[in-house]
Amino acid sequence: MERNTKQQQQILEILKESKSHPTIKELCDLVNSEYPNIGQATIYRTINKLVLDNKILRIACPNGIHYDYHKEHYHFYCLRCGKIIDLNLNHDFIVNLLSTKDLNIFKVDLLLEGVCPNCSNSEVEKDGIK
Repeated sequence: MERNTKQQQQILEILKESKSHPTIKELCDLVNSEYPNIGQATIYRTINKLVLDNKILRIACPNGIHYDYHKEHYHFYCLRCGKIIDLNLNHDFIVNLLSTKDLNIFKVDLLLEGVCPNCSNSEVEKDGIK
């Protein structure tokens, strides 16, 4: 039987309250500002366990790995500013679209990449993206 430790609950609560899709370093800073006695190794170990237990999402973006508590949505990554935006898409539609007779889909990780509305109005080119 697995324990649900106090530190795990504290870290999960910090991530639940965050809307910024933090990196592991940003998450460590957030956790340590609330709970300075939780060490970095504990945070790393706990985050990996929470991902494996499907309690949080690991989002692989071009600028690194980000984490998110809220699982009932997908993500858009801006290639200019690096902002991650939550997208509410119909999950059943996506699963049905991708399913075949021989393919049972249990999990969909969808990250759309492009340029956000704020950056679309900018004339500055970054990494070949106008």
